[in-house]
Amino acid sequence: MEMLSGELWLVMSGITFFATFIQVLTGFGFGLVAVPLLLFVLPSQQALLAGMILSMMGSALQGFKMRQLARWDLILRLLLLSIPGLVMGVALSGYMNEVYIKGVVGIILIGYVFYQWLQLKGSASEKKIPVATAPVEEEGSINVSSKGFTLVAFSSGLLNGLAAIPGPPVVALLIKHLSKDAFQATTVNFFFFQYAMTTASKILVFRESFTLSFGIVLVSMILAVILGYVAGQPLRKKINEAQFKKLVYGLLLVIGLTSIAEPLKVLFL
Repeated sequence: MEMLSGELWLVMSGITFFATFIQVLTGFGFGLVAVPLLLFVLPSQQALLAGMILSMMGSALQGFKMRQLARWDLILRLLLLSIPGLVMGVALSGYMNEVYIKGVVGIILIGYVFYQWLQLKGSASEKKIPVATAPVEEEGSINVSSKGFTLVAFSSGLLNGLAAIPGPPVVALLIKHLSKDAFQATTVNFFFFQYAMTTASKILVFRESFTLSFGIVLVSMILAVILGYVAGQPLRKKINEAQFKKLVYGLLLVIGLTSIAEPLKVLFL
């Protein structure tokens, strides 16, 4: 690829800053925010690679700081079980052009937001149940031998290999079982290592996508990652998490609808 123009470089820096900021606050979301927007700036395979590598930069900062709170037993199990899905996703991504990858990303985002909306409605309903009868889940009580756990890991690997978005299945599983800090520590460390595996696989398969100019652009994004990380730290413990997530889900819904607009035009016009 050629070097980005000044305008596109600023756009990419803004995307990187905002996605890092979101990940610091919630423990996930870099790929959900960055990849759909990067697809408007970079060719498809480079957008996926950029999303993963830039997320690794942010995850390394946050994950190292929170490493003692992470559930490494869950991380290792999820990584191992995600490998078959990851291999399948990387292989399939080579047969999909940029327009259809945008469509897949858009569908994932819309489905994820819809799922979280149902979860929020369910949580609101549970608040009406008397405390004595309300169901309580013990923290960390996850059956790692279940078919459901295996399916979550496989689908996370598949989505990561295909569209650089491993988060939705893992977030949906862990959010109910871990405290806020343990959840954030576990997800950012899991995403770091899964992105590392997928990035290595994609560079091997799509060598032509990782050029010198592309590498220079990624290195130039380090400042945006650091600024996003620093900006998110003071707000991480102060922000009203429920209201903030609603705002994020609204933004993701808009991005998702925008991402599927072009594939729909190709299909029906």
